Amino acid sequence: MKLLIVNAGSSSLKFQLFQAETEHVLMKGLYDGIGGVGGDAGCVRKITVDGRAFKETCAIADHENAIEDMLSMLAKHGVIQTKNEIDAVGHRIVHGGERYKQTTRITSDTIDDLKRFAFLAPLHNPINISCVEILTGRLPSATQFAIFDTAFHQTMPESVYLYALPMDLYKKHGIRKYGFHGTSHRYVSAMAARILNRDIHDMKIVTCHLGNGQSICAVKNGASFDTSMGFTPLEGLPMGTRSGSFDPEIIMFLLGKGYTPESIQHIINKESGLLGVSGISSDHRAIEEMAAKGNPDARRANDLLVNRITCAIGASAAEMGGIDAIVFTGGIGEHSSMLRKQVLSHFSFLGLELDEASNDAHTTIITAASSRITAMVIPTNEELQMVREVMAAM
Repeated sequence: MKLLIVNAGSSSLKFQLFQAETEHVLMKGLYDGIGGVGGDAGCVRKITVDGRAFKETCAIADHENAIEDMLSMLAKHGVIQTKNEIDAVGHRIVHGGERYKQTTRITSDTIDDLKRFAFLAPLHNPINISCVEILTGRLPSATQFAIFDTAFHQTMPESVYLYALPMDLYKKHGIRKYGFHGTSHRYVSAMAARILNRDIHDMKIVTCHLGNGQSICAVKNGASFDTSMGFTPLEGLPMGTRSGSFDPEIIMFLLGKGYTPESIQHIINKESGLLGVSGISSDHRAIEEMAAKGNPDARRANDLLVNRITCAIGASAAEMGGIDAIVFTGGIGEHSSMLRKQVLSHFSFLGLELDEASNDAHTTIITAASSRITAMVIPTNEELQMVREVMAAM
């Protein structure tokens, strides 16, 4: 069975074609910079097949154009002879609201639901829905499935997901914590249990998805108990350009100073986080490099991030009533040994013993054999998790 996994962003499209039974990747690709001004050749297309990589710029006006090009690339490189060979398509959908708790076969009713939820993720869900509709037309014999970022977190208890706001706001408008990065948190927590040869249903794991977007998840007995992102992906940790959590009265204060709602939204989503605090970059690699050279602005941004991650892990351990493992994933989590060391140094009082040589080498287990808590580095693989979920749903 050939299974196509599609992950559409506001100006990007990632895909992987799998031989589903063996979980072998036949071909993968990325379109980055879709919709260049005037259709200019400003989109970068990266294709990887049989260990060979191809990269070039091309004119891709919109996601429909990208999908057409993707299908032609699959045929050009010989991984399919006809489009009918693609048996199923799995779509990453950012927001499934409260209705969708697991990977779901897409029907016309599902699409209607997703359109109703679009206001909860206005930058992503409309694009996701559009790609579903386009591929339904292009691949009429393939079964379409939705894999939701929010689904893993639907196990959070009411005391965790509710905000202390009037209940009418929840009942009428669905204002509550939803959480995101669910596919990644599900994958790395399951991998952690497998690597440690333990039953995930008897474990308390904190997973740290750290990249340009960042979130922490308390995974208790194999289910999401709490997560740092909330009603939107803005809540929680400071990120590349997103502020993370802050006192909402600041928004009212800025409105009183003449800022418009649109300008405030832009500030907290595009000008804040590591970029805003450092004034240097949204890329943690640049921040860490400048901090090591003694730059006080970079050090301030890094220290703030370390503090927020530490607080989130500590809170997760407290509400789960213990902690067996801490898992780092994502671009920062997988590659910054310094940040891991700085964060984990706060948990020595719980018996965590970092193995510095293993941490510097980015090995899977980075704590000593005698450590009471196991710290791990596990590369996430959301596409593979999506394949597994589609296969289970089928």
